[in-house]
Amino acid sequence: MTFYEITRGILSPILKILYRIEVRGVEKVPLDEPLIFASNHKSLLDPVFIGIYMPRKVSYMAKKELFSNKIFGYILKKLGVFPVDRSKTDVSTIKIALKILRSNGTLGIFPEGTRSKQKELGKAKAGTAMLAIKGKSKIVPVSIISNYKLFNKTIININDPLSLEEYYENKLSSSDYERLSQKVLDIIADDINKF
Repeated sequence: MTFYEITRGILSPILKILYRIEVRGVEKVPLDEPLIFASNHKSLLDPVFIGIYMPRKVSYMAKKELFSNKIFGYILKKLGVFPVDRSKTDVSTIKIALKILRSNGTLGIFPEGTRSKQKELGKAKAGTAMLAIKGKSKIVPVSIISNYKLFNKTIININDPLSLEEYYENKLSSSDYERLSQKVLDIIADDINKF
């Protein structure tokens, strides 16, 4: 049993009680192909919720500053988290993400690129679509509906996988990637607005 599986086994029942978590649509998740879970990001709990309640191991990129504490950095790495330098285009991080996808792995991504402070979702960055296209993976939009208060209901709603296969051979600009990533974020926003 891996550190990831042990952590998931311990935290899953605890968080289910504390945040009254209900996961919908798990049956929609492909289990044997490269995949990106794309979700809204309002709280530090979001990657924890996705990592624990999705039926696959999910790797995340996180700002490099989180790795400055050696113990915390070690734990993050054991959980499949890898650092990104957000002050520049970090080519090494993109290579790590693509390596994960090309080995049938799973990434968790926040299309906005950071936590959203306001009620409305922000604009999508290019990364979600770019990684999906270059990594030849489907995107599963996941909506987290929560006020993140203890003992209040949290819904994690998994939407149908989205394929960008029609763009695999196209030469796309950064604005093309942003537009395609925004489509994913719009699915998430529409889903949140239903609740």
